[in-house]
Amino acid sequence: MLRTVLAFAVCAGLAASLAVHAADAPKSETTSGEYVGLNKCKMCHTKEYKAWAAADTKHALALETLKATTADQLKHMNEVLKTSVTDPATDSACVRCHVTGYRQPGGYPASDSLKNANLSFVGCEVCHGPGSKHLAVPMSNKEGRKASIGHPTEETCRNCHLPEISPKFDFATWSKRVHPIAAAAPAK
Repeated sequence: MLRTVLAFAVCAGLAASLAVHAADAPKSETTSGEYVGLNKCKMCHTKEYKAWAAADTKHALALETLKATTADQLKHMNEVLKTSVTDPATDSACVRCHVTGYRQPGGYPASDSLKNANLSFVGCEVCHGPGSKHLAVPMSNKEGRKASIGHPTEETCRNCHLPEISPKFDFATWSKRVHPIAAAAPAK
């Protein structure tokens, strides 16, 4: 229940702060390119994928959290945060931080339902940027592949974890929960 209320607090806080944030989507360090979806990432980064899916940050369930909102939770969120969100699962102020590449090239919502399913959470590309440039670099160019992705900073995370939404956010601690294993090189 507490996690659900916190998720709704995030949503409502974003709604209240949209005037401050002009862009529709959170900006990763590497913003040019097209979003390719989780299936492309996990083909080479299986260990990272499994760690992310099991991480206690619940990024893998971010959109589902919005969809599971009860009427009582929504009422409480709107009262506490002085907002008027009616459906967090469709409200852009909420959805933008609960999916990958919101309203960006190749991002959520995608017209292809399979691709959309691979963007319906806070996935790799939210933090590391759109994957099209990474995929375009030959596998033999290991340095080029490393350079083709973003390396998240606290600012990357603060695009969604704003102080009024996540007052206890600590980048050093929380980032280890997203990637509880050391980042590994692509599979051999």
